[in-house]
Amino acid sequence: MAKVSDLLRLPAFRGIRVLAGESGLLKKVEHVTVMEVPDIKRWLKGNDFLITSFYSVRKSEGAQCQLIEELADTCCCIAVKTGQYVDDISEVVRNTADRCGLPLLEIPFHTAYIDLLVNAMNLIFEEENISSILEKYVKDILYENYTDKILMVERGRLFGFEVDENYYGAVNVRFRKKYTPTEQESKALRFSCQSLQRYLMDGGGLHGCHLIHLKKGFLLLTEAKEKEGLERFLEKYFKEEEGRRILKNEEGKLECGIGPVENGLEGIRDSYSLSFEAIKVGNRLFDHQFIHFYKKLEPFCELKKVLVSPAGNVFTRVLDSVKNQELLDTLMMYYACKASMDRVAERMFTHKNTVKYRLNRLQELTGLDLKNPDDNFRLYLAVLAMRMR
Repeated sequence: MAKVSDLLRLPAFRGIRVLAGESGLLKKVEHVTVMEVPDIKRWLKGNDFLITSFYSVRKSEGAQCQLIEELADTCCCIAVKTGQYVDDISEVVRNTADRCGLPLLEIPFHTAYIDLLVNAMNLIFEEENISSILEKYVKDILYENYTDKILMVERGRLFGFEVDENYYGAVNVRFRKKYTPTEQESKALRFSCQSLQRYLMDGGGLHGCHLIHLKKGFLLLTEAKEKEGLERFLEKYFKEEEGRRILKNEEGKLECGIGPVENGLEGIRDSYSLSFEAIKVGNRLFDHQFIHFYKKLEPFCELKKVLVSPAGNVFTRVLDSVKNQELLDTLMMYYACKASMDRVAERMFTHKNTVKYRLNRLQELTGLDLKNPDDNFRLYLAVLAMRMR
């Protein structure tokens, strides 16, 4: 996909100066938009190369800074034509663009908008054709839309996919199952995933990172030469807090599953499907997190097959004698807090002695002792079975 730096190399863009935000020159460009209205953001599609004369904010340096801050998560660049409504771009405005990492360009007064638009759109369409073909290829693998494996592998080599030689890890970023996003939120997620794609590629160690649009989110198919190296890379770059920052998941609307690192057509498909399994199991057992690694959850995923089957009744019957939901909630929180009474009390907004009383009462009803490893194991499996169901 075309980047801001690619556009600046076009002959039609000669004379355009980069004033600030050089750190964002590798941002991808999907649309070119000319806009002069005050409420610009509602009309943008995401990754817009915005051309403007600053007409709507011509009277106020503060308004220009505010516009840059508002558009930093939607635009890939703002190109301002000077000499008509603003003579130059102030240092304060440039500093704002630098802080936001948003490229701020100066278009000479004599340059015609139409020349920029035509040349930029031609490059974007050319890049989009390659990107759409590659996306279709990956989806054909995911949904097993092929009959000849050998031919499919050879087809991938045309795009630089060494399916049988390289290793792949599926990173599945999506809105939570019961959440219906607004159009603006969907655009924001696309932009965030593209930012994540750039962040991963800038980290080094990846042979490729391919962004695929899914029904409720995006798949980032990471690619590397070595299996262990890719596993370490994913563990390093997908820390909980860093993921929340890049994907802007402050309100918990998103979920992220990371499949195991595999190779081959079946391996890519398995990594993709198991990323969903990681989300499903992770959400039930570790609902305070939103990034779930299948590799870390694999024992729980295997246990789930038993716990949710009719045979799982063996485990849930352990708690049949406990009718009080408050006691059951306390037991579940006890395991969620790694057996820390203080943390249970804090999270349940109650006194530590109340927690002790409830757990003692539960032990009386079940005849099981939390301090006994065998009894503790049975109670833990019973809680897992309840949460899995």
